[in-house]
Amino acid sequence: MPDPRRIASTSQAITRLGSFGPITRGAAFSHGLTEGQVRAALAAGSLVTVQPGTLLPRQVWLESDESGRHFLALESALLRHPSAIASHRSAALLLQLPWNDSPVGTYLNSQLGRVPIVEITQPGVGRRQPRLRMYSGIVPDDQRAHSLGMPGTSAGRTVLDLALQLRPPQAIAILDVGLRRLISEANRGVDVRQATQSTVARASATAHLAQILGQISGRRGVVGLSRLLPFAEPASESHLESLSRWQMHRGNVPPPRCGVPVTGDDGKTYWADFLWTDAKVIGEADGEAKYASRDDLIAEKRRQVCLERAGWDVIRWNWFDAVVQPAIMVGRINEALGRGPRRRARRS
Repeated sequence: MPDPRRIASTSQAITRLGSFGPITRGAAFSHGLTEGQVRAALAAGSLVTVQPGTLLPRQVWLESDESGRHFLALESALLRHPSAIASHRSAALLLQLPWNDSPVGTYLNSQLGRVPIVEITQPGVGRRQPRLRMYSGIVPDDQRAHSLGMPGTSAGRTVLDLALQLRPPQAIAILDVGLRRLISEANRGVDVRQATQSTVARASATAHLAQILGQISGRRGVVGLSRLLPFAEPASESHLESLSRWQMHRGNVPPPRCGVPVTGDDGKTYWADFLWTDAKVIGEADGEAKYASRDDLIAEKRRQVCLERAGWDVIRWNWFDAVVQPAIMVGRINEALGRGPRRRARRS
């Protein structure tokens, strides 16, 4: 029968060596642990293998949340594949990109529960395994970034890798995210809302993504994605705003300005999700997270009153109106746009 004290000692040694992260079996052996000790700890459930050839104290895994488990799985994969870097959804997680439309997949393990599927890129042949999606490719240095101590693709390369796997509406949404992040990084210390209004900043970020697309021109879908890139909008602040804009395009709604500052009758500046200046119409995409509390709702009501007193027609829609039944949103916008000239005529 295995000695519980020896098993605990082995687990503690792995914890120290990995600083509460994974290590390779080879690293464990090089620090004096034996094959027998490792096997006994694995059999007892004190250690677990998140990726083949790696070791992690089970307690560290159990105490980690979903994101933490993805980091542990990714770190394990990079230990096993030292020439690889995080990419796609794993890189998006490292970069903390606000993207959850196509979440990281998981597989079910009897000992570990649900384990995040890691995505990495390395030279050589790509392959898919239950725990790993390995993409083939050589990523240039200018398309790499280190985040949270791990190597991965840059923000620009990451959003393009993801966009190439997505249908046009979702691809537009992740391109919006990418442009906004690039503008934010290039204008540190400047409010990102203000920065996205800069023609120079927008052109620079778009050119950066176009340059990367040119460098990966042999990949499937690049031509189609290149056509979508000019449609991307860094001023969009949420997934719902991005998808709303796509549905407006499909519904032949006149293109709005996005993320625009507007002055209310109280003299304060408010940011409108969508703006049709000539018709004096503001459109607001109300996602679930937009009004987290009663105070948020009260503040928004006051904001709308101030904008309406300043002569703006404020219309709203939610996810159902824009994505599930987009005709609702399109009809609401067209009705408001039709009211605009008559309202101005009455005021004059």
